[in-house]
Amino acid sequence: MKKTVFILFLLAVAGFSPVAAYADVKVVESESTYVLGDNDSKIDARRIATQEAKRKALELAGTYVESLTQVKNYQLTRDEIKSYTAGVLETDIVSEQMLGTTEHPEIYIKTRCAIDTAILMAQIDKFQENEDLKEQVDATAKENEDLRKERDALVKQLSSEKNKVKAEETRQKLDLVLSKEEANDETQKVWIALGSQLAPADENDRQIKQPDLDASRVVLQKAVTANPQNLRARLMLAAIYQKQGNTAAAEEQLRAAVQRHPSGIIPRIRLGVLLKDEGNYQEALQQFRFVERMKPHNPSMLFSTGMLFKQMGNCTMSVQYLNRFLKNPRRVMNYSLKKQQAIQTIKECRQNR
Repeated sequence: MKKTVFILFLLAVAGFSPVAAYADVKVVESESTYVLGDNDSKIDARRIATQEAKRKALELAGTYVESLTQVKNYQLTRDEIKSYTAGVLETDIVSEQMLGTTEHPEIYIKTRCAIDTAILMAQIDKFQENEDLKEQVDATAKENEDLRKERDALVKQLSSEKNKVKAEETRQKLDLVLSKEEANDETQKVWIALGSQLAPADENDRQIKQPDLDASRVVLQKAVTANPQNLRARLMLAAIYQKQGNTAAAEEQLRAAVQRHPSGIIPRIRLGVLLKDEGNYQEALQQFRFVERMKPHNPSMLFSTGMLFKQMGNCTMSVQYLNRFLKNPRRVMNYSLKKQQAIQTIKECRQNR
């Protein structure tokens, strides 16, 4: 039986009251109907339809965001807009039904995401000014796209498979891909709820309630179990462990992130900072040197290396790196706090000459 997927889209202004009319909020809705084939299970069909509806909703949201004057002023590429939009939006299921006939059942899923342009623009500002956040968002977008392509290929393979044994093998592969996509969805919820508050050395020192940390930790642990490549989940999980004082568990997650993403900048810098704080200066320096070879002007690396050399008693090298950090036009997470620390450290070094 040939399988087909039908997608419908709706873009509407959120709310119809006079008050809501003044709020610059848009709602994107996407409907996906998945026709089951001979090798499909209802559970997997629902999961596929859900992922497809969510993907299409985010695509349409990206098209809307691309049309905004404020976004046009940034001169962003289409891929950047797509990544940024997906990075701040959470898509929810609002309706699902079984349709079709007994012989040809269909799964219908309707999803919705709301776009608050004020929040969106604030987040895009952060992504534009912060290389750390931008790298996380870009990495997640690429991973999600890779998973989608893998899912589509497996769905196509499953629909045409006549051998029952091979069909079961394909179903197992498809289940794994869907589990990874779902894990990424759960990670996105934690990112939206707590992502900015899990930043290391948060300059606003926002306190997260312990129950929220515990609940998020459980979600993220499941996410990295389902998808060991989930960089964002590992970074947030490490941050939670650090906030809870479990540096050993945080180090374990960061080392796993470096192992699975050896060219990743953020996990190496975060691991280096943790090792620095633990007094493991030489290994911390190795992590920073690796980043410097790849991105010699990375502001996080420059700041962290400068602070490391200060702790090692090498003020000459510390001042060199911190001056490079201060002269760097690119920004980093908690820049104002790091700027103050850099200026104070340079002052102390010069006073001690």
